[in-house]
Amino acid sequence: MTHTIDLLALEIYVIVAAVSVEAFCRLVDSALAERSAAISARMETEARLADQEVQLGLTRNSEARLRAAFDNAAVGIAHIGPDGRWLRVNRALCRILGYPVDELLTKSFRDVTHPDDLAADLAKFELMREGQIDSYEVEQRDLRKDGAIIWARKTVGCVRKGDGSIDYFVSVIEDISARKQAEKELCENEERFRSSLLHSPLPISLFDDRERILAVSRSWLEQSGYSREELPRLEDWTIRAYGERSGEMLERLRKILIISTGPEARSAELMIRTKDGRERLWSFVTSPQATQSDGRRLFVCVAQDVTDRKAHEEQIHLLMGEISHRARNMLSLVQAIARQTAAREPEGFIERFTERIQALAANQDLLVRNEWQGVDVEELVRAQLAHFADLVGSRITVHGPKLRLNAAAAQAIGLALHELATNAGKYGALSVDVGCVDVSWRFDDGIFATNWIERNGPPVSPPKRQGFGTTVVESMVKQTVGGDVQLDYAPSGLVWRLTCPATNALERGSSPNRNSEPSARPTPARAPVLPRSPAPTVH
Repeated sequence: MTHTIDLLALEIYVIVAAVSVEAFCRLVDSALAERSAAISARMETEARLADQEVQLGLTRNSEARLRAAFDNAAVGIAHIGPDGRWLRVNRALCRILGYPVDELLTKSFRDVTHPDDLAADLAKFELMREGQIDSYEVEQRDLRKDGAIIWARKTVGCVRKGDGSIDYFVSVIEDISARKQAEKELCENEERFRSSLLHSPLPISLFDDRERILAVSRSWLEQSGYSREELPRLEDWTIRAYGERSGEMLERLRKILIISTGPEARSAELMIRTKDGRERLWSFVTSPQATQSDGRRLFVCVAQDVTDRKAHEEQIHLLMGEISHRARNMLSLVQAIARQTAAREPEGFIERFTERIQALAANQDLLVRNEWQGVDVEELVRAQLAHFADLVGSRITVHGPKLRLNAAAAQAIGLALHELATNAGKYGALSVDVGCVDVSWRFDDGIFATNWIERNGPPVSPPKRQGFGTTVVESMVKQTVGGDVQLDYAPSGLVWRLTCPATNALERGSSPNRNSEPSARPTPARAPVLPRSPAPTVH
């Protein structure tokens, strides 16, 4: 019995023991779990604290950097209260406005804004405060403490509270006075350039690589006849100035726009058509200018109307050829005079040759004085009668309409008059006290005629031999003007008559005055006594 109870107790004990161990284990596990959770919580807390410490340090460093950046920024920075007063300013702003920090903080932005710019600034300030805009930028004038006016570029933003109201404004201010001064000087220079261009005596145009004509001088418009409104683009100019060649000329201009990379100038002479239809030769010089800030390239074209100059150059070229031709003719004439004088009058060669060259020189003087545009007949007659100037108007009469001889006729007729005057002085009417000479010329129905008539001189007879003088007054004049010469040795005195087509002798455009009175009328006067000579002959 006893033994049975012990076994039962033992079983109960074993069961109780097993239950206790399981509970104990559960208890231990629960305790360990709680401890682990506590440890984890503590570690998380410590980690969070450590992270907060790090964040706090970073925040402190960031604030320090921001403060340093604010204080040492190259531009002015300010925090401004909603009422417009300065809350915080940096050194650069104090330097720009010329105030110490403490004094500037007693003022508002209204105190340093130029009165003429304040209204616009306040209007934008109010729009920000009402929430209609978040920021604005403006270029305005500000007043320094010393009274100087500066230009500033101001960018304004704001920091808002949680409810959307403005906590403070942030203003960044940059001194742009130097830039504004440079812009002013540039603008003044551009205005001077534009004024110089517009008033240039030479035609000048300014255009860009987009083919827009930006400016045209008044002289360009006046000389071409086109208005500024008619020339907005290069194509408009080429269409008007070059007509059918417009496309070709426009392509030439476009090539200049493309290939011009340096400062080299390009020149050309082109015939343009003015608005009134005239063809004019213009000389163009086109040169590229500096590239603009917007990337455009500008070109200046200077033009000059060279039509008259070219015509003058061509005239000079023709005149040089004419001078050469006339010089050769003159030398040939001198050579012929020398040869004929030496062959037919060797005994008085020097005297006769000198006289004839002087007569030729007198003709040349008249031609040069009149720029080879012909010689007045009366001037020619008086020049060849210069040795008898005191007899003109008394024993010598000179009369006829106002006519101009061409150069060739003047030379031939002048030499003939010289020979006639020389012969009259030596052997004819002017060799005696009562002799007279009448020199006249006329123009009738396309015929030019001139006469030399001597009266009251010694008896006249034909020469026994034909000298050079006869050759000059007959053959040379006749051949030169293609006319007819009559040399009459009348008993009353020598008579020389020349008739020829007016077109052969007179200068083109010479207008005879049919109503002209004789240049002089004979009036009695005592003439000097000249030596008597044998019966005259023309030598």
